[in-house]
Amino acid sequence: MTLLDTTTPTTGRSTTRTTGLDVTRLSTWFGIAFTACQLTVMVGMSIFVLPKGGGPGQDPSVWGHHVLEAADAYRIGNYVFMVAGVLLLGFLGAVHVRLRRADATGTLATVALAAGALLALVWPYAAVLHDVALDAADKGTDVRLLAGWDSVAPYSLAFSALPRVFFVMAIVLALRLVGDSPWLQRTGIAIALLSVVGTATTVSGAFFPALALSSLGYELWVGALAWHWLRDRKPLSDAA
Repeated sequence: MTLLDTTTPTTGRSTTRTTGLDVTRLSTWFGIAFTACQLTVMVGMSIFVLPKGGGPGQDPSVWGHHVLEAADAYRIGNYVFMVAGVLLLGFLGAVHVRLRRADATGTLATVALAAGALLALVWPYAAVLHDVALDAADKGTDVRLLAGWDSVAPYSLAFSALPRVFFVMAIVLALRLVGDSPWLQRTGIAIALLSVVGTATTVSGAFFPALALSSLGYELWVGALAWHWLRDRKPLSDAA
């Protein structure tokens, strides 16, 4: 059940009415779905799809042929990655409500929404670009290009780590404002710092372990945050 504050135009008085659907709680469940789906897809891709391709040190033509032979598996994996990533959009509604209550100026909510929208776009869009490369190779272009196009995943992930820092820190600051969940605050800061290091993957592959670890930590953190909010129905603040 959702409580809505409305103002009567004739009297100017504020009244409260209820709706049959708690949309904020529904939005919070998208955070759980995002984490569950992202982890499932990552494990599935690592077991069933990525081994069909190649790896550093392998001849690019052999690598490209392997990827092209497994094109259908890659397309399915890319599609599922897109769906799993976009689930974050559903969670942004709950993020907006919680941050708006913690910070009446709306500054933190605005930053989190903008960063979250980029997060939901950048990483899934890498799957779209990879599909374009698969189509090009399928039509006769040099398959060695597919070996190079495999780098679109880590590069896009490194790019997405930039808005991730703003997304996580906006939520951390909101939690700090209301004195809520110190452990989510501490882990959020650690994930943000590790994400900053991981963005350097676009410069050197040596930073990829930090990127991978921060990405995994971020996905788990979103799920933990959503679960915390589902269990705690108290308003973050009376500031709004």
